[in-house]
Amino acid sequence: CLVILRTSYKMFRSASRLVRSRPVSKLPRSAQSRLFASSGTQRVGNNVLSSSRGAVVASLALAASLAAVSSFSQPARCLEMVGGTEPKTGIAFPIMVDGFRFLGSGVRVKYGFVKVYAVGAYADPADVKGKDDPAAALLDPATSKCIRIVMNRGLSVDKYMAAIMEALEPRMNGQDLHHLESFKSMNPPGDLKEGSEMIMTIKGDTMTYRSSEGAMGIIKSQVFCSALADVYFGSDPVSPALKTSIKEGVAKL
Repeated sequence: CLVILRTSYKMFRSASRLVRSRPVSKLPRSAQSRLFASSGTQRVGNNVLSSSRGAVVASLALAASLAAVSSFSQPARCLEMVGGTEPKTGIAFPIMVDGFRFLGSGVRVKYGFVKVYAVGAYADPADVKGKDDPAAALLDPATSKCIRIVMNRGLSVDKYMAAIMEALEPRMNGQDLHHLESFKSMNPPGDLKEGSEMIMTIKGDTMTYRSSEGAMGIIKSQVFCSALADVYFGSDPVSPALKTSIKEGVAKL
């Protein structure tokens, strides 16, 4: 926002400098008043400024300012480099999220044909480069990682969370199950819209969650974090395409 305001202000100042003043002739005040009234000018100190000319320049300055604001109206799309695009949904993923680099993406398919959401994986390249199975390296609790989910279709929060709970619970082996309810409560009620995104960043035994509305939540549990990593990077992932894409993406780093 500060960048937009500064840019707009500078453009306004530059355009405003086009306005020129000229000395007022040493006429009697009554003559000056008649001159100002008839010519549409106004007196400013010992100078006179054309109202019509000033209005034109002011309009140009305003247009320039609005153009500057418009050019920044979608900063994420204009300024972020795209790391990759999930091929089945066409959803693009930025090259960096929360300080981690994009590794690959996949799609979560339900009932064999419903493309529910696209999912992207992020990590520090130093933690995965040179690994025979980089996705497996992301299972290591010592490896920090980020999972970005973008909805490909509208879905109720209840259905979205039910699917994740269904994948998480058996992987937690009956431990720390109370965190599942905490995780569910981090999502606002209602429906997720197409394009809604959620971000899960895992560092050690701590998962930081950013909901579709930008609200933040934290779960501290090694059991929960390991189970969540296994959902996406384990031997039976919810998106096999993600693991394949990660291997291909890391090979290009």
